[in-house]
Amino acid sequence: METNRILLVLAVCVTVLCCNQSSTGDDGGTDPATCAITITVDSIVEWEGSNPQGTAEPMPAIALANITDQASAPEGTSTLTLFTNSNVAISADNTDDSQLTHTDGTVDTLVTKYKLATDGAGAVATGATGAAVTAAAASTWTVHSSFLTPTALAITHVNTDGAVEVTLSVQATNDTHNVADTGDYSAVQTLTATWVSDN
Repeated sequence: METNRILLVLAVCVTVLCCNQSSTGDDGGTDPATCAITITVDSIVEWEGSNPQGTAEPMPAIALANITDQASAPEGTSTLTLFTNSNVAISADNTDDSQLTHTDGTVDTLVTKYKLATDGAGAVATGATGAAVTAAAASTWTVHSSFLTPTALAITHVNTDGAVEVTLSVQATNDTHNVADTGDYSAVQTLTATWVSDN
């Protein structure tokens, strides 16, 4: 009886060893291969939209409320996202194109003032620092011919934040002690973002 037990245990051990050898010995094991992948991200300065980079991207249009008396000063805003992974400067058009002018071809105009703001402050989020806003007088109503000149608004890029919302504000008024001719007036303000440096 004892001999039978020994033979049975011996048979089981032989069976287990044979099974283990056949299950691990035939698959060839594993042999990993690695592939190194690299890519470079260029400096990017691009307004959000479908137009190719370098082509003017339209901001949402601003339709100001009517001027109804001499003291009327309607204001409006438009916001567009600027994609950037660099420090940039935003400048404005200071020509007559950016002044509200009567659409009937006459020379009558409205006093046209602008401001510019960003959603980040250049510390924890990409945007204009307080010092940059002050230097460009970007938070002060400024007549079109002096807006963001001679100092453009500096935008400081913060790593991992590659987008900044830029808000343009516009205000229209009559000249002092005068009122403009009746009718429609229009203007086009162009903001240009220019690469300054990588950070």
